[in-house]
Amino acid sequence: MMKILACGCFLLGSSGFGLIKVWEYKRRCNELIYIRYILNTMLIEMEHQRGTFGETCLSLSAKLKQPYSDMFLGLYQLLEKERLETPVTYWETKICTLAGDLMLNKEETAILRGVIRCVDGSTLMMPLEIIRQSMVEWDKAIIAAERIRNERSKVTLCLSVTAGLLLCITVI
Repeated sequence: MMKILACGCFLLGSSGFGLIKVWEYKRRCNELIYIRYILNTMLIEMEHQRGTFGETCLSLSAKLKQPYSDMFLGLYQLLEKERLETPVTYWETKICTLAGDLMLNKEETAILRGVIRCVDGSTLMMPLEIIRQSMVEWDKAIIAAERIRNERSKVTLCLSVTAGLLLCITVI
């Protein structure tokens, strides 16, 4: 009876581990899609409002979920109060933190870092072409992440169940 119970626990544990990994792949893809939404919203805000980049950041902070909302609100406050830290330094610090949380690879992190490098300190305007180019590159990253998710999800689930079965065979 104990062996059967142990086999059930092994199967549940290994299958659960596989499902958690699949969930992480899905979460990563969903966050990449949300960042694409952020870039698109930023582009629309800048095209239609014709305001400064700081005003766009304030508007975005009201529309986005956490932690993105705080990131744009902090950027707005930094731009308006002209602190010692530059907007580029602040952005890169936040992107590095975000990259670790979302498991962004180097290319995706570089795309996000490049979004703000063009902010002009005097007028605080941002060329819209930079955002459009970032969106094109980001779309490629989303497609690659979706492909990887589809490939790895099946393999991860199969391997986790197989590992559980092998543990069961070992116990019996």
